[in-house]
Amino acid sequence: MSDPGDAAPGPTRRAFLGATAATAATAGCSLLPEEQEPIEASADAPTFLPEAVASAHGYAETIAEETTLSVSVTVDLSGDVQISNTREVIADVYRRGYAANGRRFGVVTAPAVAVIEQPEVVRDPVAALSDARSVELASGIDASGVGDRAESRSLTVLGNDVTGETTTATVDGGAVELERVRVRAGSDAVTAIAVTPDGTDGDAPFGELSRDA
Repeated sequence: MSDPGDAAPGPTRRAFLGATAATAATAGCSLLPEEQEPIEASADAPTFLPEAVASAHGYAETIAEETTLSVSVTVDLSGDVQISNTREVIADVYRRGYAANGRRFGVVTAPAVAVIEQPEVVRDPVAALSDARSVELASGIDASGVGDRAESRSLTVLGNDVTGETTTATVDGGAVELERVRVRAGSDAVTAIAVTPDGTDGDAPFGELSRDA
């Protein structure tokens, strides 16, 4: 930035950028407004385990509902000029949950939303939640002490090749393993989470999720 010299006092470019909610990606683009209306969106269709699949794995359905999620979604991108923007998102999401002998399996289907339009940056609002809140939303249980995630295994979910993530947590005073998969499905974002108590066998049926009516 050039030295202002004897020019009349005014905001520097650095101060101007710091005062705005977001900056332009390239020269000539308009800055995003400081105050923006919340993004309101709805998921297109629920993701679920077909009844025969759930039964084969010993699961009984415990959650089948549509609920509204309110969350702040932040995007930070670096480049020639940094882009940083936070939007409030109000999303109607689908929840499907299943239980079997201490094991839980849940899936949340949310609308993928454009947090920035130029250039378009799309985010899953569920990804902005804490790990504990994501587990509660998907499975209906309270988890605490959620650890750091590590890549686990390669899976094919809803026709997409993805890598699962695992970590540990505490549920009702007992240690559990959490495995999570995230994938896009059309204009929706799908988050599936399996909760397995230590010492319990069971392969979570991520690859058998469906969106067919």
